[in-house]
Amino acid sequence: MAGIIALLVIDPSSDDTPAAPKPKIPLDVWAPYWVLEASVAELPDRVGSMREVSPFWFNVTGVRSIEVDPNASTELTRDFMRIARTEGATLVPSIVDALPAGGMASILESEERRERHIDALVAFAEEGGYDGLDLDYEQFAFADGRDTWEATRPNWVAFVEELADRLHADDRTLTVSIPPIYDGEQSATSGFWVYDHGEIIDHVDQMRIMAYDFSVNEPGPISPIDWVESSVAAVVEVTGEPDKIVLGVPAYGRNWAVATTGDCEGRDLQGVTTVTNRTVDALATRRDATPEYVAETAEWTFEYPLSVGGNRSDCVQTRVVHYVDADGVRARMDLARQYQLSGVSLWAFGFEDDEVWDEILPTVDDGVQEAPASTTSEEAGQE
Repeated sequence: MAGIIALLVIDPSSDDTPAAPKPKIPLDVWAPYWVLEASVAELPDRVGSMREVSPFWFNVTGVRSIEVDPNASTELTRDFMRIARTEGATLVPSIVDALPAGGMASILESEERRERHIDALVAFAEEGGYDGLDLDYEQFAFADGRDTWEATRPNWVAFVEELADRLHADDRTLTVSIPPIYDGEQSATSGFWVYDHGEIIDHVDQMRIMAYDFSVNEPGPISPIDWVESSVAAVVEVTGEPDKIVLGVPAYGRNWAVATTGDCEGRDLQGVTTVTNRTVDALATRRDATPEYVAETAEWTFEYPLSVGGNRSDCVQTRVVHYVDADGVRARMDLARQYQLSGVSLWAFGFEDDEVWDEILPTVDDGVQEAPASTTSEEAGQE
């Protein structure tokens, strides 16, 4: 079993340093490995505003195997953990199901394999000195097929209950990061009922609802605000415990090709890419595009042509971008406050810019803000 075990470092700084401001609603963050260069640099100034920090580079690769993602930088992950511990962060690492389709379902269906996997998770938490664990097990929901859900659901519930008991006995917490549901049924339109939100709520300490990725393969909004609210309302109704629900809030978007003109045979055509709050304004400026705010979704969008193949213009892609900007982060935080949720969780630390932090941290006006007329961030970024 692989992992990063960081020593506790005592902070020698004086008590004269002012405490970081707290958000108006508790803030958790996921911290993915691919933006650590940015997040490591900013962690000392931001960590005091965070309730829980979830390092996002640990993968389940077998029943007893939890490994650091091979693409994660050893130096940056080490630095992140050192700073987080020095600053007294509550560390709840995310554990991602990186098994092939059917792998996790196979573990969960066997009491013996389930017990061995729980042993591995408990040992991982103990050896790392973590405050809890966050389970991000998505394969059985997205890769296995809906026809498997009926069989997987009770096994997942049993697993969550058994793992929670073990972690709680060690004074550690259990969080689950799961997609939303839209009602309390088990129909094709009910959302991801395989997680049985209502049944596991008594066992978990926090349930993070990943209310984003509404559009992935096809162009469209990332997290339309009406959909977010319907998801929150359904989860609250089914669980009856809003004080355990954490709303996942995106600070990113996607960039799709929607049309291609000209002679593009043999060209290296760009597929779907990701933008973040740090990169999207620079992209719009570089492509001479004008973002437009869409009130119905509380998101922004713009379109631009992309010439493929150097200076030649005989192959052109039309690309469209949808993204949640700082005002959209605020709108979703307002929803979490409206429904009296436990908090929000930002996807992700390292995606956001200063304007997002301006919305996260306390201001004089606690009301829902109007969408600005245009984006103003000058953060550098890449397409």
